[in-house]
Amino acid sequence: MISSEESLFLDQQVIPLEKFLLSHPLGSLFTGVLYTPDNALLTSVELDGFAPGRITLTAAEVGRLFLAPDESIVSFSRLPEQPNGNPAGFNVSSDNGFVLDGAPVLVIAYQDSHGPGVRLDSIHLARIMFSPDAPARLCSVAIGLMACTAYRYGFKQLTLFAGGSGPSPLQPEADDLIGYFIWPKFGFDAPLIAADINMWPQLQGCASVLDVMARNSVLWEQHGRGREMSFDLAPGSRSWRVLINYLFNAFARVPS
Repeated sequence: MISSEESLFLDQQVIPLEKFLLSHPLGSLFTGVLYTPDNALLTSVELDGFAPGRITLTAAEVGRLFLAPDESIVSFSRLPEQPNGNPAGFNVSSDNGFVLDGAPVLVIAYQDSHGPGVRLDSIHLARIMFSPDAPARLCSVAIGLMACTAYRYGFKQLTLFAGGSGPSPLQPEADDLIGYFIWPKFGFDAPLIAADINMWPQLQGCASVLDVMARNSVLWEQHGRGREMSFDLAPGSRSWRVLINYLFNAFARVPS
């Protein structure tokens, strides 16, 4: 059952953000025109094993929760934990004209263990590789709609591995992967480790990636390293504050 705090946050923050994103031209790409691998029109999908039980998603909600814009070919499977670290769960793969050839988006709905008897319904972004020809800000709209839809259905966190790193004395050229710097802009966070502080004293006093980004984002762009990150879907979380601020500011600056 949804709490009064969760209901209030839904009404005051999530729904307005969702409406804002859907009113943008890129939001019109998430109406639920999706196809199965045998070219049948997708109508709905059921997810079992999540609180409070079975979740039934409309085609539009599938597209928004699993980063699948209209005209995507979507396939579903249940897989065990993978050697690459992807968690066991309900795997959703979507292929469309916006992703790199041979690299469909892969998103996993799973339950993350947080101590004895505690499991958090979670969404893992396993692979997102948009083509350079994809519309600017498509990922911004997609991540915002994913967070809104996940919140509506009681998911507690979004997780991913943010790849890449800034240049180092041994490798003066920056890594091609920039997830370590981009994902915190959307509200994803992770604790700093001792090696971060020891290597870069400028990070003293910071406990997490978002602490660094708030102090001076250039520090993290220059000195950050890839790591597992998560977006806290709890009402009023720091993740939400960062995401909402980023999206409203980004689209206020950029004409649609």
